[in-house]
Amino acid sequence: MEKNEFQTKMLFYIMLESIEEISKVDEDFQDEMEDLEGKIQWKVGNFKGYQIFEKGKYSFKIDAEIEEPDLTMILPDVDVAKSLFLGEIDGTSAYMSGDLTIEGNLQIAMAYTALSDFILEYMEPIRPSG
Repeated sequence: MEKNEFQTKMLFYIMLESIEEISKVDEDFQDEMEDLEGKIQWKVGNFKGYQIFEKGKYSFKIDAEIEEPDLTMILPDVDVAKSLFLGEIDGTSAYMSGDLTIEGNLQIAMAYTALSDFILEYMEPIRPSG
């Protein structure tokens, strides 16, 4: 795996892990999580992972696929994925430009956007600038 793809995979892991950690300390985030139900499959470059949101509970796995996801997010270009995970571009822009393909339940994608905003807010002080 090349360095850029590895860095993107690490950012992906941080994003998935941070959902669990933020849910422990932020009640507004917990409320947003309560509204999200479903299985999300990610395909990013040559790696993949999934998330499960169920009745306020959350789990995830890297390097795995889940059967019958409700939503699949596909980011073939790791540079675009890296920019998305760093908050340099948003999911809507990536989707509208064709860099992000979404298959399945778009309502889940919309609810996921709210969680992403929380994650980026928490990451703001530690994100690289520039």
